[in-house]
Amino acid sequence: MISAAIDMSIDQQQSARELLKKLETSKNGCVYVVHDRIRWSFYIQEGKLVYVSHSLESFERLERHLRGLSREVPALDDKLRSHLRLMFDDPSPDNAKYKVTSEILCTEYIAILWLVNEGYLSKPMAGKLVARIIQEVIELFLCLPDASFKGIHYEHLLQDTYCSLTIARILEVVERRLKAWYSLGPTIYSPYQCPYLVSQTNAAKRMSVETIHRLGRILRGFNFCQLGALLGKDPLAIAKQLSPLVSDGSILLRDPLEPFNMLPRTYYLAPEEEQENIEKLAESFDDENIESSGELSSISQIVSRQSEKIWKVVCIDDSESMLSIISSYLGSEDFQVTLIQDSLKALMKITSIRPDLILLDIGMPNVDGYQLCSLIRKSSSLKDIPIVMVTGNKGIIDRARARIAGATDYLTKPFLQADLLKMLMRHLM
Repeated sequence: MISAAIDMSIDQQQSARELLKKLETSKNGCVYVVHDRIRWSFYIQEGKLVYVSHSLESFERLERHLRGLSREVPALDDKLRSHLRLMFDDPSPDNAKYKVTSEILCTEYIAILWLVNEGYLSKPMAGKLVARIIQEVIELFLCLPDASFKGIHYEHLLQDTYCSLTIARILEVVERRLKAWYSLGPTIYSPYQCPYLVSQTNAAKRMSVETIHRLGRILRGFNFCQLGALLGKDPLAIAKQLSPLVSDGSILLRDPLEPFNMLPRTYYLAPEEEQENIEKLAESFDDENIESSGELSSISQIVSRQSEKIWKVVCIDDSESMLSIISSYLGSEDFQVTLIQDSLKALMKITSIRPDLILLDIGMPNVDGYQLCSLIRKSSSLKDIPIVMVTGNKGIIDRARARIAGATDYLTKPFLQADLLKMLMRHLM
């Protein structure tokens, strides 16, 4: 049941923590809080949180946590995760039975319901998944500066719930984690920063040459949250383990990419009168991190278990400039890239190469991307290869046609290197 919205606007400034505490006495339903164009959604039953989300890349967040859970539930593999995205992330009209008004229910929660109803995810594991998502979102929400938050309450209950967390307990856990994040500042100030290995000479003082080589291959544009999903570790733990290499200049941190640069920081500047104490605190934590050989030992062990596989990627596009861009984005060390400009000859070349993934442009002369995708799917030896359709079209009809042709995923031009790497992480790594 959905009733009329109840305005919960608050005139005086308050902290995000104070707003969360007030939810304990809220009626059952959903409270939306909008701050700097980001919508934060809190689903409450009996004064407890049963789900929390924010509107920035919510499906990417779900995919990351599903990937982490796939180590315990193998059925949550890349094929299933791609299937979920095609069904629930900007679904086409033929999948409308899964779509609920976005203002009332987060689309990614519908995907979780589907996973449980279809038997891919047990209710206890769904509870673990939801708890991890709640923790991540609350962690960011508590970093928001004090403001006059504007909230709207809907008397809307989730169809099924798998997790029920007391707000006091969530605050206790998350505030402890935020203190750990804050201790890594000011250099590490966000879980969405992207670490890059820039000095192998400095790193060689702390780890073996082989480990450095593997680490360099992993740190290729992913942020701490994505690295956590890739390595099966808490992003906070990875940030702590890499912090000595950040301190000595071995690793360079780049600012969060769009749209993650809109999210609040875990480290912020204190008032001027407190700055001296904060700097002393930061210095003491830097000393601890530099001397922490155990942290570096841990990340070395994780990195050493990563595959050295060279992925074979075929790019098919009639535009020479687009092929050149993709080739430069992928480089030569991690990927064996084959560029094909003539779609008529593509099928024969693909059959001989047997790639791990195909990037396929839609708008090509002679044989377009839809036709070529259908032909590839008819081949018994190629039918299971992930195919990512690359196009400048953003319409739902184009996505539906790509799905009918057998595409695994969809990448919209223009795209950044980070967008391409995220796509490869989703289907290969």
